[in-house]
Amino acid sequence: MQARKYYAATVFVYLATLAYILLRWDSIPDPIPVHFDGAGNPDRYAPKTFLGATALLWIGAVLSAAVAFCVPPRAMVRRTTDAPSTSPIPFSEANAKRAELLTDKTATFIAQTVLGMAVCMCLSVLSSTGLAPSGWLLPVAWPAFTIGVVVLGVAFTVSASKQVKALPTDQDEQTRNEHFRYAGGMGVYSEPQDPAPIAVFPTNPGKLQINTAHEQGRRYLWRAGIAITASAVACVVFAVLL
Repeated sequence: MQARKYYAATVFVYLATLAYILLRWDSIPDPIPVHFDGAGNPDRYAPKTFLGATALLWIGAVLSAAVAFCVPPRAMVRRTTDAPSTSPIPFSEANAKRAELLTDKTATFIAQTVLGMAVCMCLSVLSSTGLAPSGWLLPVAWPAFTIGVVVLGVAFTVSASKQVKALPTDQDEQTRNEHFRYAGGMGVYSEPQDPAPIAVFPTNPGKLQINTAHEQGRRYLWRAGIAITASAVACVVFAVLL
């Protein structure tokens, strides 16, 4: 639920910026700067059109949606697959709770990042159209966003690891840990005998592991890959149109 509030705020930021641009349309210069050099001076212009004035807004919205689609859904943790009756890997309620905790915290971290990026992108739009309330906001916003993401990322990693380790274990999880004690924890694994589509390994308790041996895991990875590819294509299209 906390992540949804950040996403709702992100949508509001984009819509409010779009509305402000339309209300101040007559104040926007013609042509509009669409590219800046290393010193921050405009070196490329485009005619004053709706797309030219709002291109960065749409690019930001596309990137925000793509990043949001890369978050593993919480409900996926419980969508288990029937494993062979002889499988040595049981489904663990304790491990599932760890995975749910990590998905929740990951969703919140990503949502916060998306909101920060939306604010920076919208400030960039207002700056390029000459509507920014102050000239110093944009040069400060992007470095502050970058530092904020790093700080949040470190805090997320530390707090997630502590909270995950603090959850109680069960016998099924101990059996799983014995099986996965040498697993590398690179973010994906393939184990057809594991009924869980997402797991948490003892070697890396602060990281989610996607089981690509099952349909749920493959579907999620395809969704994330398509979102990233589509956002890249959209950015190229906007660049060509401008």
